[in-house]
Order: sequence, then structure tokens, then C-alpha cells
Amino acid sequence: MIGPDHATLKSKLSQGQVAVGCLLAYDAPWLVEILGLSGFDFVVIDIEHEGFSDQAVANLVRTADSVGLDAIVRMPLSERLVPLLDAGVRGVKVPDLRGRRHAEELVLLTHFHPAGRRTYYTQGRSARYGIGVDEHAWMAAANDRMFLIGMIEDVEVVRQIDDILQVDEIDAYHVGPHDLAQSMGYPPPGELDDVIRGVVHRCRQAGKYVSVGVVTPWNLDRIDTWIEDGCSFMIVASAWVLSHSFLQIHNQIRERIPADRQPPREPLQMVPSKYLNRPQR
Repeated sequence: MIGPDHATLKSKLSQGQVAVGCLLAYDAPWLVEILGLSGFDFVVIDIEHEGFSDQAVANLVRTADSVGLDAIVRMPLSERLVPLLDAGVRGVKVPDLRGRRHAEELVLLTHFHPAGRRTYYTQGRSARYGIGVDEHAWMAAANDRMFLIGMIEDVEVVRQIDDILQVDEIDAYHVGPHDLAQSMGYPPPGELDDVIRGVVHRCRQAGKYVSVGVVTPWNLDRIDTWIEDGCSFMIVASAWVLSHSFLQIHNQIRERIPADRQPPREPLQMVPSKYLNRPQR
């Protein structure tokens, strides 16, 4: 791996720390630099929802390395992942996990023998382009360094969770409240909270790290209860943070402009979510 040595997300979690990362929605290396300089622990590049090219991802990974961030890609499981592993991503977050077999395929694609069947390649950035590398030591280290997250977003998967948790190389799980609620027919928030809390508890019993939802400027009151329930890493939504910040500053400026010198308007606000914008208890 090219880049400065730094404490990895995996090592921080193993020490009992609560890690804070950001879900990145933009091809913006400068923003990754700000995240690193601001003290974030990791960045999740959202390939699931945004149109990142492979080259853009590689440049974001380089930037993350330069400021001490672990770069994780959030994307559906496919062969597109292979060159991104060779570019140096330190983790993979797979959305909409479908069951134990899906989890096992994630392990096989991202790990070298004996844990998986990741294809051998030491010509890329992750292996220092083959310069001064002991290939067997590097492959073992790559296996050890890889951080895998499965996303629990469907109630049918919740029913399979104990079977899924037996897959050794999956390090963590992330519960997506909105998609889970959708699969449950949009239940009352309290009912969804009970299901999520049960998933978090079972993950922690199995020795897996876990996270819930996303952190936004308007749901910070959720953090205490998430940690109390057993969550060990938090993920901030970059798009909502920027939208909220610009909306807030615009509204504050408008408040200071005389009413007769601007068009009539109601202050805009972010759309609230009954599943994210309230304390769990």
C-alpha cells in the first residue's frame, strides 16, 4: 500500500474506539482532504448511488491515503470491484445484502487464498507496483487489512441474520433504516427501532461491529442511543451536510435583509425523516 502509515479503521475499532466516517457523494479530492484534516477516520465512496468513474475512485483513494483516511467503496458486488481493490481501497461496503451466500461471495472476491479467490496482481498501486514487495507477505497483509461491511436493508435478511453472522471475514454490518422500513411496509418508528435494536444486539453478540443509518446535522440526538445500543462506527452523509449548511447560511442571510428588499418567501428547510430525526427512546 502506497501512502503514509496510519492507524486503520480496523485497529481503532479493535481498541474499542467509536470511529467516524463520511459517505462521500462527490468526485472531490479536496473534500476528502478536508475530511482528513478535520479528524475523520474513514471515507465511504458511494458508488451505489453516484456516477463515479474507476479513475475518479482511484484518485480519491490516493487522496484518502495522503490524509490518513481509510477509503471504503460502497457498491454492489461485481467484477468492477477488482480494479478498485488493486487501486488500494481498504474496505468494501455492499448494499442490500441478500443472505449468507451473498456474504460469502463478498469474502471470496475480496480475499486471496486461503480465505478467498481474489485474483493475483502485483502490478497495481495496492502492491506498490511490485517494487520491493514479498508477494506472499503482501497477500496475507491484504487479507488482514480488508474491512468488509454488509448492509442490512430488508426484513427478510433480518430473519436470516444468525446464519449470515457465521461468515467469518465480514467485519461489520450497517443497518439502513429507510430501506428496512420500506421492506416492512413503513411501520411505526418504534416498531422499526425494535427490529434495528435486535439486529445491533445480535451483531455485537457475534463479535461484529455495527452502525445504523447516517448522521446528519439535524439528528445528532440519535448518537447517544446508537452508541448505548452497541454501535461502534458512525457515518456522516456528505450531501445532506452540504445541503443543510448552504440552506442554513442562506436563510440566516435572508433574515438580515429588509423584507421590502427581497421577494416574499418562506424559509426552506431539510425534509425531516420520522425514522432518522428522533431519539430512539
